[in-house]
Parts: sequence; C-alpha cells; structure tokens
Amino acid sequence: MSNELQPEKNNKDDVDLIVFFNLIGNTINKLLVFIKSIFVGIYGLFIALIRAIFINIKIILAVAVVAIIIGYVLDTQKEKVYYSEMFVVPKFQSKYELINSIKYYNSLIAVGDTEELISQFGINETEAKSLIGFEAEIGPESKNEQLESFNGFLKTLDSTTKTKITFEDYIDNRNIYTANVFLLRARSHNYKIFKKLEGGLSKSINNVFSDIEKKKRDSVLILEKENLELSLVEVRKMKDAYLDVLQKESEKNIVSSNLGSSLGFQVEKTETKEDQLLTKELDILKQLNGLKKELVVNDEIFEKISSFKEKGLLEDIWYKKYKIIFPLIALVLLALVGSFIKFYKHVVNYK
Repeated sequence: MSNELQPEKNNKDDVDLIVFFNLIGNTINKLLVFIKSIFVGIYGLFIALIRAIFINIKIILAVAVVAIIIGYVLDTQKEKVYYSEMFVVPKFQSKYELINSIKYYNSLIAVGDTEELISQFGINETEAKSLIGFEAEIGPESKNEQLESFNGFLKTLDSTTKTKITFEDYIDNRNIYTANVFLLRARSHNYKIFKKLEGGLSKSINNVFSDIEKKKRDSVLILEKENLELSLVEVRKMKDAYLDVLQKESEKNIVSSNLGSSLGFQVEKTETKEDQLLTKELDILKQLNGLKKELVVNDEIFEKISSFKEKGLLEDIWYKKYKIIFPLIALVLLALVGSFIKFYKHVVNYK
C-alpha cells in the first residue's frame, strides 16, 4: 500500500516543479518582451525624428542659417564684457563684511546708483556705469586646508556632537561663510577699471568690528609677550645663580678632593638643574618667536593672495553668445510649431 502511494507523491512533486519553472519562464519572457518594446519605441522615435528632419531639411537649414546670421550680427554689436579675479583671505571675521559688501555693490549696480558707486570706489560716472557686477566664491583649497578647517570647526563643538559629524558631512554641508580663501570676481565693460575696484573692496573689508577684533588679539598677544619676557628674565637669573653655585662648587671640590684623600672620605657634589633651566629658556624663546611672528604675519584685516590685473580679460562664454543661443531657440520653436500644425490637422480631420 505504501509502495503505491510513494510513486503518486513523486509524480505530484514533479508536476509542482514543472508548474513553478513554467511560471518563471513566462515571467522572464514577459520581461524580455517589455524591454524589447522599450528599445523598439526608442528606435521608432529616433527614426521618426530623423525622418522629420530629412523631410524638412530645407526649412531647418534656412531657419538655422538666418538665426546664426542674426546672432553673429548681434554679437558684433553688443558691448564687450571684461572680468578680473583676485584671491583674498579675510581675517578677524571680516569675511561677513566682505560678502555683505558684495551684495551691497550688486544692489547699487542693479538700481543704477552711480553716485554711491563713485563714492565707494573713487571712480568717475562713466566708469561707474560700466560696472556689471561682483561675485564671491569659495576659493581653491587643498585637502590639508580642508582638514584644518574641519578641526577648527570641531573645537567649537561639545564632545557628544563631535562624534556625530564626519569630515565628508562637513565638506558637503558647509557654505560660503565657512570658507577661509575667497575668489572675488569683478565684471565690467571697461577693461582698465579693476585696480580702482580693488582699492574700494579693500576699504570696505576693513570694518569697525574687525578692527576691534584685531585690537583684542593684539592686546592679548602683547600681554602674553610681556609675561614671557618677564619669565625669561627670571629663568636667566636662576640659571646665572646655578652657574655661580657650580663655579663655587668646582673650586670647593678641588680643596675637598685633596682634604678627602688625606682624611679618607669623599665630598659629594651638589646636584643642579641647569639643563632644565636651559630647556625652559629655549621653550620661552620659542613661544616669544611664535608671538612675534603672529603679530607680523597677521597684521592686516585681510590678506591678498593675488590682486586684480591692470587690464581685465575678455569674457568668452559659449552659452552667452547669440550666434549659439538664437539657432537653438529657433530650432526649438520650429519643432513646436511643426508639432502644433500636425496636432491641429489631426484634430480637424478626426472623425
């Protein structure tokens, strides 16, 4: 009885496997047919587009040539644009005033306030009207500079928050206010104006707040310098005193050695700390040199890494050229008009 049931069970399992594999095969076939339909549709659209171009090639070429000619004429007649760039490192939080000043100047240019522009940059009315705008961007940074900026940012956070922020998150989410190096770009129709603009920008960055911050920094460094100089004087006095003791001990040891040898005992030499005092003196001198270097190197509100050139460079951006813009716009309009005409005929003739 059991032997008869066993083959029946095996046959049932074989049927289930066949059904399962058939389902998988049908699913794969449907997927392949769907993918094939996508490629066939894309190919059909491509052929339809090429066919439409071939049928209307004369109209397309005529429109494109006319648009290029009109764009070329407009390019030759429009006023040329020049630009110049400079890299600066704002210090003592002056980057906020820098960005604010850039926005202010662009607003003056937008409303045509030439009087204020003349006052800000010391230029004449013609030069003021030639200004197009200013831009401020994050300057180029090396990996080490980015890491230094990241470490400085971590110092402002508590220990719990530090563990939640990675270097990649910091780089991805920072804005222009977190930068240390800035690229400033000025654009004008006058290619000889940029040195005058540099003076105006330098004057605007030197604001009252940054001056106060610099004076605070200088006061703290000067106080530290005076304390280190006093410490240096004390250390040198102690060193001279120890050296004097050593001198006296050396003279005493000459007598003590003779006396000890005659009496049968040895006089011990007093231990001194001249090595520790010398190390301390060198350390103080190193700190003093660091303070002096800080006062000399960071003596300005901002540092110019590179300045505006005497003459600006001609701006040559392809997407701002009419001979490129006009043909593209003309072809898009032609395609839209052609599609509308076909749709109109289809609607009119529809039954």
